[in-house]
Amino acid sequence: MQALTLSYVPESDDIAELAARSPTRRRSRNRALVNSGVSLVLTVVFGACWTSSGDQPDVSLITVACAVMFVGYGYRVITLSSRWGLRRRARRVWNRSPALRRLHEEEITEAALTVSTEGVTHTYAWSNFSELKEYDRQFVLMDRSGRPAVALPKRGLSDPSLVPVCRRALSDCLATAVPRRDTATPRTPADRLQSPSTD
Repeated sequence: MQALTLSYVPESDDIAELAARSPTRRRSRNRALVNSGVSLVLTVVFGACWTSSGDQPDVSLITVACAVMFVGYGYRVITLSSRWGLRRRARRVWNRSPALRRLHEEEITEAALTVSTEGVTHTYAWSNFSELKEYDRQFVLMDRSGRPAVALPKRGLSDPSLVPVCRRALSDCLATAVPRRDTATPRTPADRLQSPSTD
C-alpha cells in the first residue's frame, strides 16, 4: 500500500461534527429534555394552585422557581440540539486549546498511523483502533472502548479524489490488524482534538 499523507490545521467545525454524534451529548440532551418537561408540569400545577387559592407567597415562590428551572433546561435543550449550540461549544473548546490551532500531519501506512504536530510525533499501531467511522468532513478512528481516538479530516488530503483511496486504506489496515491485549492508548494533543468534552 502506498503511504497517504494528510496535512491540515484543525477547525472548530471538525469538533462540532464530532460533538453532534457524541453519546455523551445525546444523554445530556435527553436529561435536559426530561427535566424541562418535569419543571413545566410543576410550573403549571403550582401556577394553577396559586391562581385558584389567591395570594400565597410559598406557592408563588415555588411556581417562580419551577418556571426558572423550565427556562434553564429549555435553553440547555436548545444549545445541545441546535447547530448554533454545537458550533458555539466547539468554538469554545477550540479557543481553549492552542494545540488545535497548529499544523497537524498524519501518515497512513500498512504498519501504523503516524501523527505529528510541531515536531512531536506519535505512532499508533492499527490494533489500537476498533473501527472506522466516516462523517461529512472527516474519518474518525475509534479506540477499543468505542470513543473517538484520532480524526483524519478529508480536506487534509492533497486531492479530493484521494478520499475513496483513504477510506479503502483505513478499512484495509483495520481489517488486517491484530488486536492487542493491552489496549490502553496514551492520550496526546492530537487525541484531545478528536474527542473533546461536550458535557
